[in-house]
Parts: sequence; structure tokens; C-alpha cells
Amino acid sequence: MDQQPGPDGDGSGMDVYGAQGAEGGAYNPADGGGDGAEGDGAVGDGSGVEFVVLNDDVLTSVANATLVLLDGSDMERLAVLYQFPQFLEHCPSDTLGIMVPEICRDALQWKEDVQMAAAEALYFVVNMRVPDAVAKRVVVAALRILQLSESGDVFDAWGEILSMMLPQVRRDDVVTLVVPATADRAASGAVESRRLAARIIGALHDALTADELARQFLATAITLSQDADASVRAMIAQSLASVASKLPLSVSETQLWPRLDTMVASDPNARVRAAALCALARSAEAHKESAGSSTSYGTIITPLFLRECTHASAVAATDLRTVSDDVYLRLECFAEVYGVFLAAVDSLLPDEDSWTVALNALRRMVMCNGPTVRHWCAFNMPAVALAAAAARPERLRGIVQLLATDTDVETRATLAAGVHETARLLAPGPLRDELLDAIAELMTDQNPQVRTNALRHFATLLKLLADTEPTPPDSASAGGAAAPGASPGQAGAGAAANGKERKGKTKGIVNTAVARQLAPIFESLELMSQDSWRTQELLAVQLKLGAHLVPQDTLCEHVAPLLFQMARESTYLVRKACMEALVAVMRAIPDTRRREHIVKHFRIEWARGKVYWTRLAYIDGAAAALTVFSRSAFVSMFAGELLRMTRDAVPNVRLRLVRLLVDVGPLVRSEPKLAAALDGALAALSVDSDAEVAAESREASRRIAAFRGWTKRQNAVDRSRAAAEAAFFIQKPPRRKKTPSGGAAGGAAASGTSAGGATGASGAVGRPAATGVTGARAAGQASKSSNGVTPGVTAAAGAATAAGSAGNAAPGGTPGVPNATAATGAFVSMASEAPAGEAKGPLPPGAQPGATAPPQWTSDTAAGATGPPPPQSHSTGQGALPGAAATTPNGVPPGVAVTPGPTGALAKAPLAGSSVPAATDGPRTGEVTAAANASVAGVDSRAEARPRRGGLCGCFGR
Repeated sequence: MDQQPGPDGDGSGMDVYGAQGAEGGAYNPADGGGDGAEGDGAVGDGSGVEFVVLNDDVLTSVANATLVLLDGSDMERLAVLYQFPQFLEHCPSDTLGIMVPEICRDALQWKEDVQMAAAEALYFVVNMRVPDAVAKRVVVAALRILQLSESGDVFDAWGEILSMMLPQVRRDDVVTLVVPATADRAASGAVESRRLAARIIGALHDALTADELARQFLATAITLSQDADASVRAMIAQSLASVASKLPLSVSETQLWPRLDTMVASDPNARVRAAALCALARSAEAHKESAGSSTSYGTIITPLFLRECTHASAVAATDLRTVSDDVYLRLECFAEVYGVFLAAVDSLLPDEDSWTVALNALRRMVMCNGPTVRHWCAFNMPAVALAAAAARPERLRGIVQLLATDTDVETRATLAAGVHETARLLAPGPLRDELLDAIAELMTDQNPQVRTNALRHFATLLKLLADTEPTPPDSASAGGAAAPGASPGQAGAGAAANGKERKGKTKGIVNTAVARQLAPIFESLELMSQDSWRTQELLAVQLKLGAHLVPQDTLCEHVAPLLFQMARESTYLVRKACMEALVAVMRAIPDTRRREHIVKHFRIEWARGKVYWTRLAYIDGAAAALTVFSRSAFVSMFAGELLRMTRDAVPNVRLRLVRLLVDVGPLVRSEPKLAAALDGALAALSVDSDAEVAAESREASRRIAAFRGWTKRQNAVDRSRAAAEAAFFIQKPPRRKKTPSGGAAGGAAASGTSAGGATGASGAVGRPAATGVTGARAAGQASKSSNGVTPGVTAAAGAATAAGSAGNAAPGGTPGVPNATAATGAFVSMASEAPAGEAKGPLPPGAQPGATAPPQWTSDTAAGATGPPPPQSHSTGQGALPGAAATTPNGVPPGVAVTPGPTGALAKAPLAGSSVPAATDGPRTGEVTAAANASVAGVDSRAEARPRRGGLCGCFGR
């Protein structure tokens, strides 16, 4: 095979593709490709119009398409060049290494229309990072074509390619190839050459130092700014933005800014005035750190900014359809640089009147009927927030919301692309609620591009909202009603302390109030899941990054079902991203029961799914879990099911699993049963009917046997993960064995305890009497919950003090103490419509109606309890009716927390901040402990009042 073209070799004498023949799989233009309809070549349609049909072997091969450029006709070259963006997108390496060098070498010999098409193709190259050799080839080709073509569209197009590629060319090449040519062009008598020189001068700031730029081109730039041709003056004004930013402030403010100010004020051409205005704004922002020591900021920059603000306010208040093109151009250019202009002079505005002029101009432009002007306002919103959010946030009220609901799609998409920067500045201030509404608008926008732009920063937005505190509510809403006999001051003090406690508990998790405001976003995530697969993958990635910031109710009700749905309905890449996100969701759910529901669904519907790709997805999820959970947590959640899957009927599943067992094997060695199962599975797989599975199994056995332990760093990471899990998860200790005469359950009625509480039979929730219910009434009745679980009677020491309280405790709080918040692991009673004492059902073994239940039944849950959980009370500690007796489904009034009995065990009940019902169909437990983790306690227990939602299959909702 002949040498193939590439970046190496001389541009003029490079060897090219030789004829490989049909047997080599390459396209040969000389073959003709068969008949005219199928082969390459110009074909007429009878009306004088020629068209080309490229063969598949050309459209699917960069090498074959390059052969067409070398040996094909002009029509065939045009057809290939029009397909260049597709080649670059799908085969970037081959396109840059093979096709681009050939274009640069041969474009000099092509006709003008083909040269123009080649320049249009290279527009897609100059905006991406390319190898140095390729960048040099493009610059050399551009200089050669410019030398032969002194004017016209081809000249302008390749001049633009040259100026855009210069930042990627090495400094030595720029100095030797471009600088001399630019100096010659600037002195040329042709307008096109001087305009090209003005364009190139602006692109040299990266390659040349400030001294070199001033020595070689400062005088030239000033001369060109006085050129007789308006296009040359406009081009050099545009280039002076980068030149003045590169040069020292002392040079810019004495030689360039006065000239640009004169051009803004008196140049007869509107394009020149607009370009000079932009150059002044950008160069002033570049030197703003030295603004305090410069007089030009006070004499040139600030007055010019205020004049343009006044002019923009006047023009934007009119119907822009009736203004002249020059007036609209000036307004549009000022809107483009408004943000950098404001950032340059924000510390120099003399008084509040100046700020009023500046921000009123922004508001007028946001509300005008020029979509391009509003688009630039959205683009500049982060800069505006940077300048005004700290000292004058109220001046920006309503602006973000206006842009988020703008009728122009580009305006909304631009705001969404930078909304994370705006949120970083506005979230801590009084505009937080407005910002949340704007984010919700963008995330639920009807246009997919707007939603995608906002989605790219979803995890960042969640972190910003979690790390910043909202504006504190007034004392009336935060404090609640004072307890009987307590002074208003005491109630306020309790509210303040409670607020501090909540702040500490919710650090790192989105505040509950914020979660409610963001609820429409999570509820509408299904809309995003119906976009393209790339958007679905992006959504899964963002949910993975932000899962630890989302309240568990939202994770269970919206996020987990959505991930399961997308994984089932989309492509492999989306499915893999969803599995990784799902593992992150599992790790972010503190309630063990709710997490186990998701794990159970994952195991039943995916690990044991009927189609093989669900089982492959489960293995992908397990692989992701290795990097998220501690070793002990991973073994308990995934190891047993993975070993069961070694008997899968599909070889691909077994192959993927064997490769994962290399990492899982060392984890299960400490578990005798699992270790034996692993050895048996590897032994069976080593003689698998599939040769590749058998080979991989033998290799896995060898690597597991050769494992000598983890490194110190790996052990430290695992200990850190285990400690974090212990502090975060609500643990369920091993159940305590029941004894007929033991006192392990601490809920028995005893002397010295209140007569207000009721203890349940196996699985019942022990709840003391609520306010307004006498102890005698509760003690003499045995009732049954809606789950068919019968409670008995118990009392907690000191609980009787809450019996006559007129106010209800806060969710999870201590009864009788308004606004008090229960510690993690305390119990919250749930309200019911059933009156106390009316529930009926079987009593505990040996119990008689009206008698207390045996103490040993107090702490165990009924294994067979069924039925939906009861709705939870919405009481907030305010406005409770004195003496009202709200009762639970067990016939026991709410509002009083159960405290440990004589042995320290606690009656089984929902955990504070958890929405899981007390009676479940899981194994019985002797006691429930809760980790004092901040994020667990921060979940609002009142969310239980929302309707039951079971997700996709109903197995991991409430």
C-alpha cells in the first residue's frame, strides 16, 4: 500500500493515497462506481442542474473521501466538502490528520467556488483545538491563497480563517510568517489589504508581548484608525479592543482611548462608532484593577457609560420597529457590552443617581421589543449580578424572572446557560425566591434547548441552594404559639434555638422550603426524560452529582422512578448513566427501610429480569456501587445476588459478571458462606460452555488467589465510607429475642409512670396519650390500629405533663413544649380520624379487654402487618384547639413522644424526619436506633401527608 497522507511530510511534495483497488476496500474514482445513479460523478436531471451522489464507501470513510478530493471532479469535491462537518464530528482524529492537510495542500489549485467551500469547511476547524502541525498548515494555505487572490469573497473568507487560527500557531511561526506579511499589507494601497492587516493586528496579542505589539503595530493601528475607508476604520476599532487590553494602561489611556472616544463621538459611520464603543468597554474592564490610579476612568470611561445608559433608556422605551438601523445598531452594541462596561465602572459611579441611571437602562432594555437586545441582557446577567447583587440587590428585582419567561427562545437559552453564575451571586440575598422561580421556569421550559442548558448546571444549582441560607422568616411564622404559662419572649427564644438546630441539621441538604419550591422541577423531570438520549444521559449524570443534596422524599417519589424508567426505555449509555445515578440515590437515602425497598426492586426487576440487558444493567450498577459504598455495605446489598447470577443462561451476562468478580471476590472472603459460594461459582464457570467465560473465570480465580490485601490508602477510604454511612444511615440493630417473662420491652405500665400511654401488641406503635385525653380513659381501653395491630397501654415518665396542653408539639417535638424538635430517632405520632377506643381487633396472647399488654410485646413489630400508612398530622404548634383529642389509627392520640422504658428499648414507631410507617412487612426488630446525622434530621416529617406514591411498581414509595 502506498504511503497515506498525514500531517508529517512536506506540504508540496507529500505522498498521497495510491490506488488500492476494490479488493483493498478503498474507493477509486477511476472505477466510475457503476451506473450514474450509484457512482460518484456529475449527473444531469434534464433541466440543466447537476448533482452528485456519493457512494456509501465514500460517505463512511475519511480516507476514501480524501481520495475524492485528490482525484475527483469539482462537483465531487464540493459534495465531499459539504459533508466535512459530519466527518469532523464522527471521525475528528482522521479528519484532522488526513483530510485537512490535503485540503490545505491542494486548495491553492482549485477553482474559486471550491476554495470558498474549503474555507467554509475549515470554519469548523479553527474553533477547536488542533495539533500545531495542522494549525501551521492552515495558516500557510491561507497566506498562499491570499497572495494569489487580492480581493473578493475568497480573499475575505481565507483572511478570516487566518486571523482565527493565529492563536493556535506557535510564536516562532507567527513572527516569521505572519508579522512581516501584516506590515506589508498595512502599507498597501488596496483597501482589502489594509482591512486584512487591521484584522490580523487584533489577532496578534497572544503571540506577541506588549512591548513587541507596541513597537511594531501601535503607530500602524493609530494610522489605520484614521483611514479614509470606513471598513478599515471599523476593523481596526474592533481589533483595538484586544490591543488596548494587552498594552499597559499608561499607553492605552494616553494614545488609544482618546482616539476611540473621538471615533465614538464624531465618526460619520455607525459601524465605526459601535465598534469603538465596544473596544472602549472591553479594554476598560481589562484594566479595572488600576482604575483608582487612572484619571481617564473619570474623564472618559464613566461619563461615556452614563451617556450611553441615558441614550439606551430613551431608545428602548420606544417601539424599536420604528427606529433607524443606525440607532438600533448602537443600542444593540451597547447591550452587548453593558455587563463589562458596568463591571469596569461599578466602583466609580459617584452616587445613587448614577446607579439609578445605569440599572434603569438595563430594565428598559430587558422590557424592550428588540429580541437581540434582550438576548444580550441575558448574556450579561452574571456580570450585572456581580456588580449589584451585594449592595443593591433590590434594584435587580424582577429582571431575572422577566428574562426567564421571555418570548424569545434564544434569550431564555442564554440565561439558562449562565444561570448557575447568577444563582451563586443572588441565592444568599433577598432575591432567592425569585431566583428559584426563574430556575423552575427554565428547567420546565417547553423548548428542549432551554431545558438542556439549565440541566447542565442542575447539580451546581442544588449545591448553591444547599450551601446558602434563605431569608429567615418572621418571628411569628417561625416561633409558633407559646406554651401555656410561657412568655412571648420564651417562645421567641425557643424558636431561635430551634432555628439554629435546624440550620445545623440541614447543612449540605436542600432546605425543605426550597425543596417545595423546586418540587415542580422534580415532578417535571419526566418531560426531560423524553428528550434526546444525550439529554437523558446528561440528566442522569446531573442527578448522580446532586443526589446527596436532594431530600429523600423527592429521591424516592420522583428521582428513583425516573431513573428506572429512562434505563428501561433508552440506549445503553443512558442505561449505564442511570445505574450510576441510582447507586448515588441509594447512598443518599438515610432511611434504611426506604432504601431497602429500592434495593429490593432493583434486585427483583433487574437482577432477575426476563431480558438479559436488565441483568447486565444490574451488574453495571453493582460496579458503580463498589466506588460509592463501603465494603461491608456493598456485600450486604449486592454480593449475594451477584453470586446467584453466575448461573445466568446468557453468556454475555456471565462474562460481564466474571470480570466484576475480580473486584468482588476479595470482599466476600471474610464471609464463610459467600466465600464458599464464590469458590463454587468460579469452579463451575471455569468449565463453562462458553470458551471466553471459562478463560475469564480461570483468570479471575488466579487474580483473587493472588490478592494480598488492600493498601493503606484503600483501607483509609473504606473506613471513611463506613464511618460516613454509620453517621448517615438510620440503623436497624438485630432483633432482640422475646422471652415470656422478660422485661426487655420498656413500655409496660409501672408505678410512677403516667397512665396516658398505650402499648401495642407485636408491631403496634406505642403512643402516650395526647393533649386533652385523660389518663384513666386511655388506660382502661385497648384499641386496634387500621393495620390490625392491637396496642396496649404504656406510659413514659413525665409524659402526663403533656396531657392537658392546649398546643400540639412540632413534628418530632417534645409534647407540651412548643416548637421543640425531637432528636434523631425520636418518635412522631401520626394523626387519624378514628376516635380513641373505637378500633377493634385481636388482642395480644393472654390479654383481656381493658388490660395492659404484656411488656414483652412492646418493642416488636408485627411481621404480617399490612395496609397503607395513615396520613400524618399537619399540626405545626399554632392554633391547636384546647382539649381536642386527635387520635392515631391505633386509637392513641398523637403529640406525645415515647421515651425508653426500664430496659432502654423503644416502642416501634416512625422515625423523626421519616415517612415510613411503623408497621412493615419486614422482619421484626427489638429496637430502632437512629444516627444523629444532620441531613437525616433535616427532612420534614410533615411530608407524609402527601398522597402515597409507589413509583413505577409501587414497591419503594411510602
